[in-house]
Amino acid sequence: MSFSLPNKAEDIVIALGNFEPLFSAANKPALFKDLIDGVYQYIPDKKVSYRYMVPNSRLVVELNKQAVDGSANIFSQNEIKGCITEPIFAYSDVAVSKKAKKVTVKSIEDLADLKVVSYQRATILLGKQYHQAVKKNQYYREVAQPEDQAKLLATDLVDVSIGDKYIFFNSLQTWSKGRMASDDFVIHPIFPPVSSSMGFTKQTHCDEFNVALAKFKKSGDYQMVYDSHLKRLGYTAN
Repeated sequence: MSFSLPNKAEDIVIALGNFEPLFSAANKPALFKDLIDGVYQYIPDKKVSYRYMVPNSRLVVELNKQAVDGSANIFSQNEIKGCITEPIFAYSDVAVSKKAKKVTVKSIEDLADLKVVSYQRATILLGKQYHQAVKKNQYYREVAQPEDQAKLLATDLVDVSIGDKYIFFNSLQTWSKGRMASDDFVIHPIFPPVSSSMGFTKQTHCDEFNVALAKFKKSGDYQMVYDSHLKRLGYTAN
């Protein structure tokens, strides 16, 4: 009688970014890591380990020198020597205002007449239309830390904060230590969505990831990851 041993799972090392709550340290909630974990549920012959809190500028470098097998948050095939997957990580920069102030923000142009705070280099990264809207706004400012944006909006020093909604609500919780309710704020989706991909050194890793990603999305669990993280951050309003 002969017995066949099961095939040993292939080890894969993936580098993750360092901005919360999309990425985080080990054993802390991280939206984008949960998406990757969800995909690999459909690739059982891979054993994934992570390198946490890698600076964004290093994600491409580590991949290109093959110090890791894959890196998250790759925006262009031109950045890397390997391959990129179908888009998996969805960004949604938004305008956020306090519900009590009843601020109307239906378009990017509406920002021209409001007190606005955003992140550094936003006038470059958010495009020409945004730059035109805020360039003559004497009340426009950019700050280095997301917590500063949350503080300025929560204390009524600005009308609107611009940035990723997950980062904003995470920063609000961190700054206020739970004293501010996320549902006291309104999301204004005035910017087009942006997405990024996984990058891998081997085409086979990209191919199997794409197949698994399609299954993950079809299951409905992909969207549930986004919804659960927004709920975890205390935001439930429509």
